[in-house]
Amino acid sequence: MNSSPRWRPREPGRGPLLMRLLAGDIGGTHTRLALARLDGARVEIEKVERVLNAGLAGMEVLLADFLAQCGPVDAGCLAVAGPTDGHSAQFTNLSWRIDAASLSARFGAPFRLVNDFAAVGWGLNTLKEHDVSILQTGSERLAAPRVALGAGTGLGVSICVAQAGVRRPLDSEGGHIGFAPTDAEQDRLLVWLRGEHGRVSVERLLSGPGLIDLYRFCLDEAGRPPVNDPADPAAASAISAAGLAASDAEAVRALRLFARVYGQVAGDLALLARAEGGVFLAGGIAPQLLELLGAGDFIAGFRAKGRFSEWMESVPVKVILDPDIGLKGAALAATQR
Repeated sequence: MNSSPRWRPREPGRGPLLMRLLAGDIGGTHTRLALARLDGARVEIEKVERVLNAGLAGMEVLLADFLAQCGPVDAGCLAVAGPTDGHSAQFTNLSWRIDAASLSARFGAPFRLVNDFAAVGWGLNTLKEHDVSILQTGSERLAAPRVALGAGTGLGVSICVAQAGVRRPLDSEGGHIGFAPTDAEQDRLLVWLRGEHGRVSVERLLSGPGLIDLYRFCLDEAGRPPVNDPADPAAASAISAAGLAASDAEAVRALRLFARVYGQVAGDLALLARAEGGVFLAGGIAPQLLELLGAGDFIAGFRAKGRFSEWMESVPVKVILDPDIGLKGAALAATQR
């Protein structure tokens, strides 16, 4: 490995730097590592490797193997699924602890850590027109705040504000705000979920496990037998497939509830941030449900904000289609000191 740091900050009055960067996206089950190139403000992913975490000794082993193939880098950033102070992270479902200073010393380049949805927030700076699908055109203000949110294993939220020519994400645990029902059906849903979980955050609905709970609620109201194994992660995909194919009335209802609540929460966050720069749906679920999200329930929930309903129509809403948004964001974050 290179013995001394090659990274250097941008110097005033100089042109853009061409940099080789290591970006990582570390979840509880698998890790994606990427070699990226930053050319001015453009981030290009050159190589991606995905590995299972089970049985591995730790992050340094993975990085050493990857960098042995790619050669030295100027800087690195790892996005972790959980809170981090930027210097270290301890995983809940892994025996790994990651220390940025240790990585910097071993690999001879500055490393930093960010939350995985902060990486998505950084990645908003890299989006091109073909990377998104528009749900609502609105009227975008380029320097205004943006919001990214994404349902997956949980619900990630990133609020991004403009500073020094780039949008920077603020630390957020927005997926854990409380669920606010808007009609009688959702009142009953809240009571049902409270019996399951106690306090009901929006993540309890807007996630893979949340979709399963929505389906269980619909089955219960319809007087149908419960699902065999509500903890089976494959159940969410089966519910989505049945709902999209209209082969199961309760799956259809669960998906419509999911879309409506997703829109409500996205709209609440847009109000919070005054997100005239747009609301962006990230994560793996939104692209798979693109037709559903465009069918009306999502935007109806998004716009239903009483006295602010007219303003809500002016907010751009887009689904992110780029599967590497988090890696590109991590690469960009690696250059920010």
